[in-house]
Amino acid sequence: MVEAAVSYQGVTFRYHEAGAAALQDFTATVPKGRLTAVIGHTGSGKSTLMQLTDGLLTPTAGQLEVLGQVITPRTKSKALHQLHRQVGFVFQFPEHQLFAETVLADVMFGPLNLGQTPAQAEQAAHQALVQLGVGEALWQRSPFELSGGQQRRVAIAGVLAMRPQLLILDEPTAGLDPDGQRELLALVEKLKGQGLTILLITHQMEQVAQLADTVLVLAHGQLQFSGQPRALFAQPEFLTTQQLALPAAVAFAKQLQTAGISQFNQLPLTLDELAHALARQLKGDHHEQ
Repeated sequence: MVEAAVSYQGVTFRYHEAGAAALQDFTATVPKGRLTAVIGHTGSGKSTLMQLTDGLLTPTAGQLEVLGQVITPRTKSKALHQLHRQVGFVFQFPEHQLFAETVLADVMFGPLNLGQTPAQAEQAAHQALVQLGVGEALWQRSPFELSGGQQRRVAIAGVLAMRPQLLILDEPTAGLDPDGQRELLALVEKLKGQGLTILLITHQMEQVAQLADTVLVLAHGQLQFSGQPRALFAQPEFLTTQQLALPAAVAFAKQLQTAGISQFNQLPLTLDELAHALARQLKGDHHEQ
């Protein structure tokens, strides 16, 4: 059984005592070392859930345990300082938070703020920039001279330099061109492969199909689904009720099945899986595993 990095137990949160619950009786787990996608429309409770996970909010009722630290309605903000060091939160358009004169100085800021010496912070920044594929030729340049995709990498490097055990990514490809999106998703896949626990907020089902080990679907502050992507995309009626689309590969595979052109014992989730499945069928395997 996979160890849980985060567990939520009956978590409810209200921004105002008499107001509606932004999150209601939420119970789920986030497996350690895996990528969990969190999807849902505006107002579903995604942002509230992430702020609770990062310790920016405490629950109105219920409790959650993040990296071994239990958070209840009585938990004081002072008790969450260590958690803030362990959870890295990359907000939407994180490049808007870049401010230093050079790329290296910007990435060093987080480790320095955690009390590291300049030498330690520089080493951490070097490692994060290399990890994110930011070439050394860019380190002494102003971050504002870089492309949008490069700025996004630098901003994420600034979070990774603090060596979080849990990384929260809020729509990490928003605003990037197709090439920038592909490059960033490859980096996220690399981080996942290195065993980092990742929470990915996204509305793009292709990203869910490509990257996620587990999916949490939220609507109106409540959990609607928790499970693997393949199980989610095998429920088109449920997706319709949630106003969520099938990934392109799944939709096309279903069309092939409906037309009687191909049959799949297991629907492909990505275009690569679909291409391999069709190639094997053309070689004589009429029912693809």
